[in-house]
Amino acid sequence: MTPTSRLQHSKPKLRLFIFLLAGIIFSNSMMLLLPIYGSDALSDSARLQRIMAMYANYRKAFAGIQEIEASAAIELVGDPEVVFVDVRDPEEQAVSMIPGAVTSEVFLAEPDRYRDQRIIGYCTISFRSGKLAVKMARKGMTIVNLKGGLLAWVHAGGVLVRGYKPVTQLHVYGRKWDLAPSYIKSVY
Repeated sequence: MTPTSRLQHSKPKLRLFIFLLAGIIFSNSMMLLLPIYGSDALSDSARLQRIMAMYANYRKAFAGIQEIEASAAIELVGDPEVVFVDVRDPEEQAVSMIPGAVTSEVFLAEPDRYRDQRIIGYCTISFRSGKLAVKMARKGMTIVNLKGGLLAWVHAGGVLVRGYKPVTQLHVYGRKWDLAPSYIKSVY
């Protein structure tokens, strides 16, 4: 075999090697970008799966706290025996809230006012509300945590309002939690 024929014979193998190497580099680059821009590439069901996996991990910090599924909580909106408590920061609450919810500031100013109601706490993914539920349990008050928070709420079809007006915006706390369904505009 001449040097030229050896080179021509190895060209297909070299091309295949370069093609496979480029594919590996490209796919690894995309995996590096997934935590930053990943939610755009995910389907709504994949986003919900990620929310529930994150919540399950966070749940370890408040394992003994009662929780409620978003679909069950949606049925309780407007029930006078139920109060939703939004544990998020005011900037987050200004974007949207569950209809009829009170802020944690209002709740904590007079917690005894709500003692006879079923109290459901929430935040973006219900980590902060889980921590509030632990704090209030030490004081003898039960707060049920919204499983998966507002992210699970909107995935289950729950309505958000700003004031009394329905909106399709949700403050998602940060990029890591940008997992709202595609019909919701995320803010952070």
